[in-house]
Amino acid sequence: MNVSEYRTETTAMLVKLNERQISIFKSLQRIDKHLEKLNGKVERNEQAVTVIRTWGAAMVFVVPIIITLVMRLVI
Repeated sequence: MNVSEYRTETTAMLVKLNERQISIFKSLQRIDKHLEKLNGKVERNEQAVTVIRTWGAAMVFVVPIIITLVMRLVI
């Protein structure tokens, strides 16, 4: 193998490597966009869970008081 063949093969391998690198970069961009979308959904779900837990905790204290007051008024 002479120098010109070696250079040709090396250049061809570098071009393939460059194309593969571009392909990987584009795939990573798609994955990042998808993860951003999923993170937004997760954030909304966490907020909803927080609201539900807050109302649930408030009801744990309020409902027994209301039941006690109603029972005292009835009896």
